[in-house]
Amino acid sequence: MKRKACSIPQESNRRSIILFLMAYAYWTFYSLIYPIVGRWSVNYTDFLLRLPGTSHDFVLGLLLWTKSHFFLYLLMDALYKLGFTWVMVGTVAYLLYISPTEAERTAKSYLLSFLVLSAIFLVAYVFPPHLVYPDLPRRYAPPGWDARPQFVLPSPHCTIDTISFLALARRKEVLARIMAFLVVLIPLSTVLLAEHWLWDALSGIFLGWLVDRYSRNFFNSGG
Repeated sequence: MKRKACSIPQESNRRSIILFLMAYAYWTFYSLIYPIVGRWSVNYTDFLLRLPGTSHDFVLGLLLWTKSHFFLYLLMDALYKLGFTWVMVGTVAYLLYISPTEAERTAKSYLLSFLVLSAIFLVAYVFPPHLVYPDLPRRYAPPGWDARPQFVLPSPHCTIDTISFLALARRKEVLARIMAFLVVLIPLSTVLLAEHWLWDALSGIFLGWLVDRYSRNFFNSGG
């Protein structure tokens, strides 16, 4: 009986690692082939620019305000550069040690979110603020397979960060709370640094919450 009980978390750990690797591999592969599969996707940046919070003055004002606060800018820059990859790695690694079942559920949520995001970007996309307003005073990563300019709304950063935050915030450990606090700041950094539109962050947060809620309801019932 004891041996059987010990095998349960080990099996869950294996599944968690496999699911995590599947999620990461899928998104990497999708990013590589997107120029081929996404050639029919519709650009609706012009429509987005009709919404509040997308004007040049608003975006530039936020960035300049952030840069005027030196330590805030350093913090936001460091958090953004973590990328969602390291957030995923850190969250799953921590949960593997603390709660294997929660690690598995979170890895499933990552995979599901990437499936949803990839479907959205196949249909439509917008360009990020720094491509629409190239005079923004910040050095941005050049477009490439690891930084597709079409992967903007919903923000993959904010989607993954929301899933990670919710998984960590449910824990009572001090380390989990500290990690959750840092992760929840990343969506804010994407807007303050003009890496994403405000609407990218909000839609990414909503999608992350939706995926998390679905995964908890569905996977808990034996999915």
